[in-house]
Amino acid sequence: MAAVYCRMFGVTTSDDNRPVTWIGRYPVRIVTIICALYVLGMFATVALQTAMANFTIFAFQFPIFIHGAFWQPLTCTFLQSADFFFVFNILFLYWSGRQLEEFLGRRRFIQLFVMLLIIPPLVISSWIPFGRAWMYYGSYEVCIGMFIAFATVYPNIELFGWVTLKWLAFAGIVLGTMQDLPHHLWGNLSVLWVICLAAFLYIRFMQGRIPIKVDVARLNPFRRRPRLTFVQKPSARRVVEPDDVIASVDPILDKISKSGMGSLTETEKKILDRARNRLLKKSD
Repeated sequence: MAAVYCRMFGVTTSDDNRPVTWIGRYPVRIVTIICALYVLGMFATVALQTAMANFTIFAFQFPIFIHGAFWQPLTCTFLQSADFFFVFNILFLYWSGRQLEEFLGRRRFIQLFVMLLIIPPLVISSWIPFGRAWMYYGSYEVCIGMFIAFATVYPNIELFGWVTLKWLAFAGIVLGTMQDLPHHLWGNLSVLWVICLAAFLYIRFMQGRIPIKVDVARLNPFRRRPRLTFVQKPSARRVVEPDDVIASVDPILDKISKSGMGSLTETEKKILDRARNRLLKKSD
């Protein structure tokens, strides 16, 4: 199923979609390593708290960060409280992350995870001009962002036989917002919203629904200028429609049944219109 969706949305399938290694019969993926690091972070946090050590040095605090604590953007997300909900966070992270890694491949999945790690320090730092120095740590927002990305890929998959992923993701955002509102945790709340929006846009971009074309080579001021060449203008030729235009509609109809009309490209829409017009002419 993942391979079919990868071909549908233009994501290449290769060795990049395979596990990093195997432990016996069990595959070890990037998300497996990430979940293991979160569990180790939870044990390390409990150990520091038990030893009465100052574990907040690993949380992100902008005033301390700019004075040399450059490890904080990486370590803040692995500080974990030992509570019951931590288990659900890790389970949701592994479940959604495994599907995303198979869909995106290791390289793009790492890009997504790094983006989710960078957003909290950037958002918290943006509050400094307003006189708010928030402290940030934990994995809740990152886990929600990963689930939002998963629900964006497979929005209509049903859980428990009655609720789809898109509505479950929406409920997670609402509950996360209501959790921060009574305590006026505007820093965490802004991190949650920005992470969810970024995860949604990242998947939409990978699906080709946000066409952004940037010629990076043209932005290089030291690039070598191409030499001028004269090319003879080709004569205009009449484009003949293929005879099997009707047969080429079958994969397009299959795509519509799975992802809806909004997933079609402009070329596919033109092929569909030509096939419809040809059928109308034959009926006349």
